[in-house]
Amino acid sequence: MIQPKMNQKELITPNTTAQIYNIIRHNGEINRMGITRISGVSKSTISLQINKLIKLGLVEEKTPPDSSQRKLKLRIREDLGYVAGVFLGITKLSIIIFNLDMQITCERVHYFDSISDPEQCNKEIIRQLKELCAEHGIQRLWGIGIGFPFPVNFREGKPDSPPNVPLWHDYPLRKIYEKEFGCPVLVDNDVNVMALGEGYKGCTTDESDFLFVKVGTGIGAGLIVDGKIYRGANGCAGDIGHIAVDGSAVRCHCGNKGCLEAVTGGKALAVRAMEIAENGESPYLKEVLTRKEQLTAGDINNGAIIGDLSCIQLIKDAGNAIGEVLAKLVSFFNPSSIVVGGGLSGFGNLFIGAIREAVIRRSLHLATYELNVCISELKEKSGPTGAGTLIIDHIFSSQEFTSTIKRNLTPG
Repeated sequence: MIQPKMNQKELITPNTTAQIYNIIRHNGEINRMGITRISGVSKSTISLQINKLIKLGLVEEKTPPDSSQRKLKLRIREDLGYVAGVFLGITKLSIIIFNLDMQITCERVHYFDSISDPEQCNKEIIRQLKELCAEHGIQRLWGIGIGFPFPVNFREGKPDSPPNVPLWHDYPLRKIYEKEFGCPVLVDNDVNVMALGEGYKGCTTDESDFLFVKVGTGIGAGLIVDGKIYRGANGCAGDIGHIAVDGSAVRCHCGNKGCLEAVTGGKALAVRAMEIAENGESPYLKEVLTRKEQLTAGDINNGAIIGDLSCIQLIKDAGNAIGEVLAKLVSFFNPSSIVVGGGLSGFGNLFIGAIREAVIRRSLHLATYELNVCISELKEKSGPTGAGTLIIDHIFSSQEFTSTIKRNLTPG
């Protein structure tokens, strides 16, 4: 595909042009009158900037199908470039390449036996991403967003003391990927990008203040405040996995007792299921244990589906413990929704119902009477979708807009 190029002398000031471009990007097909109404910018300024965007090839004006439709509609040129959303789990890598309208162009899933070695793991991620681009004729990317399953220093683009994969500490992730692909790269922790994905295309697309909770091997939360991810002073906002569950004395790997993750995380529930099976409290789990060495959260879910009372109670207890911790956040943050994702969200309505019941029981009526508690709509796609959203919002921000144009549309 031949891309339009702009002359260096035509480079534009970013603020108004970026604002107008993003209005078109977020609203789909829209006429000039609609842009004027949303932006508050004068018609003459809008006309000037739109003409520049059209000349650049970033925007096209749709010809009306007949003469009765007098107002031309503007839309972005989605086929002009691509961004990648990459999401790494404990064993699973998900990659989605999006066009500039955040429509899926292609995707790939790859499984790891272990991610403990950062050098080998990232070499494989890079290889998988390059192969996917080559297979679909994508010569270069405009940007890459990546979510990793551990704490990340967002400003530095590096992991920070990941508890389960210590070799990753301070590994220069952003620099490695920027050098390899020659485009802007942003890295964040998994739950933050999942929250962004759910807000972009999931069950909270019309909400600006919500809480995304990932419940799997670990437990964490992503806070969306006024439509943006809230990271806190040092980037660790939402680390709810180490909030204490009232009355619990379970020892956590962090050294404290009663941490939510140690009580209701996937590994903790599997350990509890083993105890129940060995004690003979659940005939179903006991029988499953005779056929395999370890029980999993999936076994608990299967038991609940067929009506095993011990499995049902395990799920209810986990949901209740999570709900009691979330109730404290609801009273403090007052979100419009709580979205639950991650592997344990597969427990379904039984799990969500227990969470909702505990939150309502432990929070004020004003904070909960309109509160929505639901399962992620995007499920496995929330991570790579959020990573793609993270980078595309960055490259088209007012601060980066001109650099993006120079890098991708200027002869050089």
